[in-house]
Amino acid sequence: MDVARAFNREKMQWLNAVSLECEVSSTAFRVAYVIADHHNRVTGFAWPSRSRLAGKVCLSSRTIQRAVVQLEHLGWLTVDRQRERSNHYLMSWPPGRKPTPTTKGAQEEDKAVQTAGQTCLPGPDKNGRQTYSNKYPRTFSRRSGEGSCGKVLSDQRTYEMRIVEQFGPGTIEVLQILREASPTLVKELHKKARCGTLTQVDIEVARHTAARYRYSQQS
Repeated sequence: MDVARAFNREKMQWLNAVSLECEVSSTAFRVAYVIADHHNRVTGFAWPSRSRLAGKVCLSSRTIQRAVVQLEHLGWLTVDRQRERSNHYLMSWPPGRKPTPTTKGAQEEDKAVQTAGQTCLPGPDKNGRQTYSNKYPRTFSRRSGEGSCGKVLSDQRTYEMRIVEQFGPGTIEVLQILREASPTLVKELHKKARCGTLTQVDIEVARHTAARYRYSQQS
């Protein structure tokens, strides 16, 4: 199993466990779902802003805060609170709840499923409706986007994750500052990340712009 598949499998295991936790409210699970969708395998955490979480699930910022506190209290979320920046969220497990990795032998045994009582009709079921999850093949809640390279998908976080994976965790803070300092530049970075034309020069320009803005705010 490659790294990406293993990472997605861990996220699904975590979401499945959270969904079966009786003390987790339905609102808290929706928030957990979005946080998991933003989780980055390179940095090891997610950093969506509270307003972004609120917009994704159509809830107030205060409701998001209560849901995060509930997940944190129950041990399903570790929150590294940042001053004047988006918090860092890490998917965690309550003590004794994390599943143990299965051995290769156990995985092979799982493939030997008994067929008794599982007779299937030949061919696909043409009357069966398409599942909701098939519309989102790459992330848990990714929306469909534009086909041309010149347009950006509605889920811009996808491109920020690509930028972080390519140029390192240091770009997280740069992107956070640029959302306030120069939204136009952020959109340009997203566009280049989509097209595969983003270079180190673009990142240095972004860092310089962020540094100048931060200096102007401090002076």
